[in-house]
Amino acid sequence: MTFTFMKSMAAAGAMLALCAAPAIAQGSIGAGVYAGSGNGQSSTGAAIVIGTSASIPVVPVSVGVTGFAPLARGGGYALTVDGTFAASKSDAFGVGYGIGQFGESKAGGTFTLFYDHRLAPLTTLEIRGYKTAVAGGGTAGFVGLKVSL
Repeated sequence: MTFTFMKSMAAAGAMLALCAAPAIAQGSIGAGVYAGSGNGQSSTGAAIVIGTSASIPVVPVSVGVTGFAPLARGGGYALTVDGTFAASKSDAFGVGYGIGQFGESKAGGTFTLFYDHRLAPLTTLEIRGYKTAVAGGGTAGFVGLKVSL
């Protein structure tokens, strides 16, 4: 069941990416603080977020791929396909799905929810939450500054 869901999410992400093909891709990198737990182990520290996205013509939506790496012992990782909806000129909300692992938890399907608030033309404040969808899965949170390249 989970594998089928992952395949359908991957197919949906690929279709959205193809729809965005005419648009110019935009890269971003961010750094901030991280807190996470998995299978009884908690950790905090610094983290980085690296991403790329492309706008879908005519609608205020973009799709992209994001890599998340906590720089802490027992940190983990996440690699997700994200969809972002521009709610206003300075705010955006998004959701994503991919694979991840936090703390001592098992690796597996991972959901992310996030909020971006523009602080300057190429700089946003980003808040992200991650949850792995496997038994004994982990969670993570990220707050940091993201700069568009």
